Amino acid sequence: RAEDAKGVYVGEVGVRMDFTLTVQHVHSYDTDYGTTYINVCKDAAGNTVVYKGSNGWMKGETLTVKATVKEHNERDGVKQTMIQRPKVL
Repeated sequence: RAEDAKGVYVGEVGVRMDFTLTVQHVHSYDTDYGTTYINVCKDAAGNTVVYKGSNGWMKGETLTVKATVKEHNERDGVKQTMIQRPKVL
């Protein structure tokens, strides 16, 4: 928990950039439009990056993606970078 609190925001909101991420947790739920996945990941520096959308990734998998930084927020004292429209490279 202490390590999570040391994380920082990654990138600038609205900018598309490359991320190398290791998937820590995947949560899914069904909606009227299909299944939505919440992929909670860490980068090499230990920063938390979250993708919420229609693509589910495998826990423990390391991916390199190009994605747009959607927003920066904080949840339970952990700074999170939210990304959108990821394309696996």
